[in-house]
Amino acid sequence: MSDEVVKPDNELTAQLKLRYPVGRFGTPEEVAGAALFLCSDEASFITGQALPVDGGRLLV
Repeated sequence: MSDEVVKPDNELTAQLKLRYPVGRFGTPEEVAGAALFLCSDEASFITGQALPVDGGRLLV
């Protein structure tokens, strides 16, 4: 959905990346990894928590 706005060599892209402490956009695989973790047995003792998958942007 954002492909037309966020192009690799675009000034807007560079400006948007500055808003993320990690300096880049996240990938669908990174978001999926967090979701899969929460659905797994490894997360069976986790209850009622927020897990921001936002490259640190929530803290900015």
